[in-house]
Amino acid sequence: MLNKILLGITISISCMAISMQAQTQGEMNADAGKAYNKADKELNAVYKKLVAKLSDAEKSALKTQQRNWIKIKESDCKKEADEYEGGSMAPMILYNCLEEKTIQRTKELRAMLTGR
Repeated sequence: MLNKILLGITISISCMAISMQAQTQGEMNADAGKAYNKADKELNAVYKKLVAKLSDAEKSALKTQQRNWIKIKESDCKKEADEYEGGSMAPMILYNCLEEKTIQRTKELRAMLTGR
């Protein structure tokens, strides 16, 4: 009985938290864009730190690798968002994908920076 009461309270609190965060699709799109921009700024900061520690040959290789990564990231995320083309959530899908891939790439760049 106590478990059912606690479960009910937990569900009620969760529902209240979700409803307090309710937004319009436009707001969710804007928030997703902001989150992506934040992730992109972080990636650029880590990239600059890494480039500063590389030899000329390593810099050249990293720049080529980064350009290729950007092309793939943008292509993959466009494909993902295209599934929602014409829908109001397409921008959010695009930005969420870009953010996720950017965060992953930042982790990869940080790993390259470690020990340099």
